[in-house]
Amino acid sequence: MRHRLTLTVLLVTALAVGAEARALGAAEADGKAPVVAVVSARTTDLVVLDGGHDRGFRPGTVCNVSRDGVAFGALVIAEAGLHRSVALILSLDDSAAVLAGDFVTPRANPRI
Repeated sequence: MRHRLTLTVLLVTALAVGAEARALGAAEADGKAPVVAVVSARTTDLVVLDGGHDRGFRPGTVCNVSRDGVAFGALVIAEAGLHRSVALILSLDDSAAVLAGDFVTPRANPRI
């Protein structure tokens, strides 16, 4: 079962990030990205973002996830390509769920 989850994570990451170059983000990167999809697995969910290095996201970046301007959870960027990122959910408010269209922004202080 653990191998199946690992394979799922690797496949989703490969599809989301692709073979994009690891160029640094532009200085004008806005630092926020919409959620494209949430991939549910048995033990964890993966959040695919429409933004990567181009928006200032790097692996290890701790982010807030929000809807209608209200933050309701925390994510950490697991993998980032030029235009796509994959994040893991660290915490969510009670009965909250990450949905496509929610926005992710790096925390001002990225320390957990």
